[in-house]
Formats: sequence, structure tokens, C-alpha cells
Amino acid sequence: MQAAAFTRTVITISLDGQTAEEAINQIVSQVSSGSPDRRWTWWRDGGVDPNKIVSLNLAGGSAAEAMTQLTGPLGWEAFPIPGILLVGRPEWIDRTLGTLVTSAKQQTIDLKLPQGTSSRATLNTIVGQAENRRLDLDRSESSQAMGLQWLPHDVWPEIHLQQVDPWHAASLALSEFQMAARRGSPLARLRSRDESLPDGVEMVEDSDTSWRDTKFLMTYPTEESEAEVRRAVQAVDASASFRSGRDPKTRKKSLRVHTNPAGHRAALAAQWNAAAAPAQIAASGREATYDLKLLNKPANEVLQQFAGAAAKKLAIDEDAKLRSQTIVSLDATKQTLEQLAQSIADQANLHVVWGDQVVRVSLPKD
Repeated sequence: MQAAAFTRTVITISLDGQTAEEAINQIVSQVSSGSPDRRWTWWRDGGVDPNKIVSLNLAGGSAAEAMTQLTGPLGWEAFPIPGILLVGRPEWIDRTLGTLVTSAKQQTIDLKLPQGTSSRATLNTIVGQAENRRLDLDRSESSQAMGLQWLPHDVWPEIHLQQVDPWHAASLALSEFQMAARRGSPLARLRSRDESLPDGVEMVEDSDTSWRDTKFLMTYPTEESEAEVRRAVQAVDASASFRSGRDPKTRKKSLRVHTNPAGHRAALAAQWNAAAAPAQIAASGREATYDLKLLNKPANEVLQQFAGAAAKKLAIDEDAKLRSQTIVSLDATKQTLEQLAQSIADQANLHVVWGDQVVRVSLPKD
């Protein structure tokens, strides 16, 4: 049911000239804000450039819609596993899902490591937390990461994972070096006595595509999209199996899908595309707040987005139309649409009235 966090999160975002990394950070941050029971982060495919410049304008849509619009032009996709959004090339997502190991017993860890932590220290922390060992971060890597010298050395960006399956985290760490854990191995088997590659780990050679056929079960919320999800999956995997039901907590309809990685990507895309836009901000509560960063946009375009997101009409007085084309920028957090509109109006020296049905823009009386 991980996809639900992205379809139920209402988002208003307008950005131009930012990097893909900055944009994804904003979207994922908003999903986290709307998911008090789980912090979300994202894991990037090492084969893509996070510094690509992107543009995105979306008012009152879902985070799922925002991610789709952002990643599509780059040739990337996004796929959520518990607490982590995978972002990258479709084949990388398939390989990551196909080699992902899940803990036999339900278990979660929190992982917070500063930028510059080595790959060995990262994996050592994951294994240690799963074993409930207290780690001394002041000790040297060689004395702490015993049995993990087989892992290639690398220095990683900041990591902050919360309530994630330790095997998921370990699988992602291994995937950075085209390695995969053998299913059924306990995490402790990642430590090698003689520092050689442990029995629980194998290399994933470029010629090895067995991960394409790995089948696993995932559940998707399908209030109105079950038929679309079934069709999308069957177009990719004719032997996929399905089981309808209701989530025991929310009582909402869901679909359990047993298919390969490409089938799951198809299921997610169909579910995200069919999901109703969370509509709108007006229905979500007038005091819903948003983070927004935009650069060099005409004020009238931005105000039109805000009004549309709140299911209101924008009316600009004739004598204010020229001034409403003033170029504005904004970097705001936790503000309502009315507050954001007022900030834009102040920059353009306009007067704005946020009415129940109409957002009216005029010149200041003075």
C-alpha cells in the first residue's frame, strides 16, 4: 500500500531552473509531511545525473502526478517501497526490485548517517542495528566494520531512513556495486570471516538477467482502478496472479498482485494514472499548507495556479493586468494558498482578495 502515500498527498509546486535532485527533495518532503507515521526519503539510481535542470508546474495535483511529470521527460521512473522512493531508469528499478530481499520477520530500523560515511560503515550500521548492537561511530572503520572489507570502498551522501526493513537498506547498499544478497540468508551472513565475498552475496553480472523473472507480491490501493491495474499488468506478464480485498485498517479496496518487476511498474503506473486527483485543496481543508519554490514566473500565472488549486476562479481587473505580468520568485514553507497568493501580490504591488468563490486581483487603492 506504499503507493497511497503519493496519491493522497496534495501538492502545489512551481519550479523552473532547479535540479532534479532539488525538485525530488521537495516532493518527497511534502509526502513525508503528510505521512506522520512514516518519514519518506528517496534512493537514486547511480547511473542518472541528479543535476539535470527541470521545470514543473502543478497546482492541486498529487505527489504521484508530480513525480510522473518530473521523471517522464528524463526517461526515469519512480517506485515506492516502504519508506523509500526508488528513482531512476526503468531497468535499474526492475533490477533493484528483482534483487530486493525482505526480512523473514517484520523488523524495521532507523538509519541516519552524515555525508561522507563510507559504504562499509553504512552496511555495518545496517547489520548492527538489525542485530540490536550499539555502534560506536568514533571507532575506526577497520575496527568496526569487521567482516565487511569485501565491500568496495565508496563515500556516500547523507542517509536518513526511518522505519525501513533492514534487508531493504542492505539490498540497496549492495546494488550500488551490482551485488545482491542470496534470498534466505540472515543479515549476519554478510560478514565474512576471511574478508572474501561471503556466501550470502553474489555479483550480478551484466549478462545475468534472471532478476527480470523474479516474482513477488505487492498490494495496491484500487478504489476505482482495479480493472486498469489488471490490464496493465497482464499486458506485461500474462501469468500474473491477482487477489482483491480490503485493507484491514482502512477498509478500502486493494489488489494483491503477484508478478515480476516490470509487471509491478506497470501496476503502479496504472494505479497512479487512474487515481483521482486529491481535489483539491479546498476538499483537503482551507488551512492545508505547502512548501513552494519558484523562480522568475509571471505573477498572474502563479496566482492562476493557486486559484485553480483551491477550485476558485481568478479575476484580474483590467487596469491591473499589465502589472500582474510582473516576474516574481518565492521560497516559502508551510504556508496556505492564501498566504502564498498574498506574498506574490506583495511582490508585484497588487491587491488580492481571497474570496470563497473568486480570487480577485486589483491595483492597490493607494
